[in-house]
Amino acid sequence: MRLKLSSSKNKNLLALLVALSFMSGALGAGTIEASWKEVDHTGQEVEIPESKGGILALNPLLMEGLFALGITPLGKIDEYRIRKEGINLPSVGTQPNVDIESIYRLNPSLVIGHIRFHGNIAKTLRENGVSVYLVDPARMGDNPMLDSVMFLGRLLRSEATAQEYADRTEAIARDLRGRITSETDVRSAIILQDGNRIAAAQNATAYGSILRALGIRNIVPDGILGSNKESFVDFDIETIISSDPDVILIVASSDDQDRNRATVEKFTKNSMWMETKAVRNDMVLILPFKVNPGRGTAEELLRLTAETILGDQ
Repeated sequence: MRLKLSSSKNKNLLALLVALSFMSGALGAGTIEASWKEVDHTGQEVEIPESKGGILALNPLLMEGLFALGITPLGKIDEYRIRKEGINLPSVGTQPNVDIESIYRLNPSLVIGHIRFHGNIAKTLRENGVSVYLVDPARMGDNPMLDSVMFLGRLLRSEATAQEYADRTEAIARDLRGRITSETDVRSAIILQDGNRIAAAQNATAYGSILRALGIRNIVPDGILGSNKESFVDFDIETIISSDPDVILIVASSDDQDRNRATVEKFTKNSMWMETKAVRNDMVLILPFKVNPGRGTAEELLRLTAETILGDQ
């Protein structure tokens, strides 16, 4: 039987059916979130949401990578100390000791974790329907200062934004590199960790990346036996003295100026170090406390390190 549109009753019924059909389609479109699948560094297939508003990173450098892409994470790891807006986010614990209930309360659409720390918690979250992508930092790239940004740009299909960030950082590095070359004789360096033992920063770390970006050779060689992926490795004083770097940079363990002066004096007043070029030229320098991958942006790490070498601090 054909519906007669001339009937007022049938016209009202048809209008109702059209309206219901439209509402149903609109509601359906609102509840289905676009996504795609990627394979993480453990071989697990992970659903990546197109919307960037529900991402949680369980590593401070990955958190900073999200901020660099213009994405505000849902929460924070307590080790993150870079941006105020990140420090003020709700905490989910520390990187090695994440509170899973805090994650559930945030209801993330995607969790990005560290392969070394978050394998077990990823298993539990996945069993409860949460998408988790585990990252192996060794597979992100060869520039730790920018790796997290570039990697997340690829993962989240924000490559253009990531490249813009990298280009800005390189432009800053180029200017600072030019100043160091023209205004100083610093061409080689070593970055040491403040402490009771001599521990030097490896090239495959954020500190090594800073030196490379500033055009300074790190005297610590690649591939030290037993060094693995540690940021700092035991290094002997004899090798440092024979390599005679132009500057010795020390990573501050605190913001205490008296302690920092005492740290410098351990070198300048020690007879073993007195004949080194760095001691003779007053180039044993404490880096600002903020020069730490967990406390500064890439731009801040470069500027503060360069300013320390140039004497602008």
